Amino acid sequence: MELSRLIAALTVLIFSASLAGAQEVISGQPLFGSNVTAAEPQDTGDPQDDKVRILVIGDALSGGLGAGLTRVAELEESFNVTVRFNEESGIARPELYDWSESLPKILKGKSYDAAVVLLGANDRQMIRSNVLRFAFNTPGWITAYKAQTDRILDALDGAGLKVYWVSIPPMADPEYEAAMQVILGIQKERVEAKGAVFVDIRPAFLNSDGTYTDLGPDDTGTVRKLRARDGVSFFKQGNNRMGQLVLGAIKRGGTQKKPDTSQPRIAKTGVPPATIVSEPDKPLFGQQGPEGLEISFRPEDFDAAAVALLVEQGAFGTGLAALQAIAQPGSAAEKLFVAGETVAAPAGRADDFTLPK
Repeated sequence: MELSRLIAALTVLIFSASLAGAQEVISGQPLFGSNVTAAEPQDTGDPQDDKVRILVIGDALSGGLGAGLTRVAELEESFNVTVRFNEESGIARPELYDWSESLPKILKGKSYDAAVVLLGANDRQMIRSNVLRFAFNTPGWITAYKAQTDRILDALDGAGLKVYWVSIPPMADPEYEAAMQVILGIQKERVEAKGAVFVDIRPAFLNSDGTYTDLGPDDTGTVRKLRARDGVSFFKQGNNRMGQLVLGAIKRGGTQKKPDTSQPRIAKTGVPPATIVSEPDKPLFGQQGPEGLEISFRPEDFDAAAVALLVEQGAFGTGLAALQAIAQPGSAAEKLFVAGETVAAPAGRADDFTLPK
């Protein structure tokens, strides 16, 4: 009997030791945090104490940041962190996961003081807008990306949260890093235009000459390996360092929002300047001139991609109301859609059906 008890005790000890070893191995892998599709976090966002309540949202990198921010904030005892992320989410593909539509549901019945956003690592891809398709970094893509970024910022601002938008960290692959730089520039522009706080964490994960490194001081100041071999994700100590940087920004900036001094995003007279894209995305019309020369022209003050996106979002209403809203004053479109007057086609044009004399 005593021998049986001894064997049982040894079995427990061996199992405990193997579990501890497994945890040690796991601790060396990139950690991301809690997924937005998982069960509700313990923190409900209800203001039951005087802690500063922080909501972290975004992609897989945001999950890691949220986990690190949670650990760092626990030492302060004056912050409460809730992490909601979707690993494959981003800004470029709202049809897969739309943060601007999900946020009202996430925030319903909750009370947060600040939001931390880290998005963009998955955004090096095409943007779809109804039947339109925009390749990465084309003028139409930039227009659509700005509009979708604004929707996320507006959803957070409308809920009364002060927004801390975190920069995409440096990436090891040069081509991937170049794409992230494009996205980074757009995000920074829109975040600052909306009066939110842009938190640039990149210098902490670069060499002194601005090149990528996976080494650096962690949250304790000890130089360690912070990034995984894939050149994208972070180890636990790297996530802690990110969390430390973001918490420092929140401490400096507080949770009081600045007064909104921005101009209305959409004017009834047309597309706002921020959404105008360059020449290649404008419709090109033309005809063959003398000696086979191509004579082409583009309509002035018109941007098909921007107008299509804004109409899709309901900025101008729907149906005839949308056409009336975007018709330029004095144009044939205004005569047709507003006044109901048709304009005769110029003689000789393809739609001129008058009989020759």
